[in-house]
Amino acid sequence: MRWLLRVFLLLLGLGFMLALLCMAALMFAFSLLRWLFTGRKPQLVLVMDSYKKWQQNSPWAPRPPAGDDIIDVPSRDIEPHPTRLPPIDKKD
Repeated sequence: MRWLLRVFLLLLGLGFMLALLCMAALMFAFSLLRWLFTGRKPQLVLVMDSYKKWQQNSPWAPRPPAGDDIIDVPSRDIEPHPTRLPPIDKKD
């Protein structure tokens, strides 16, 4: 008799989960149709966009190095040292 109660509760839980899944799918389809006809983005898209902007502007976000720190220096030839390996001859 105990197994019958477990099966009943399992079926009840599966039905509840299926109902929630169907409701979520219908709400998603409705929001996409509303986005298509009115041009207003769904609330989830707006929240995710604002979260991405907040993440990029946060003080701990990695920043690219500044591009104006270029230092131009004169080049010079380095004479071969006797303890170094000989240079490789390039075949042109």
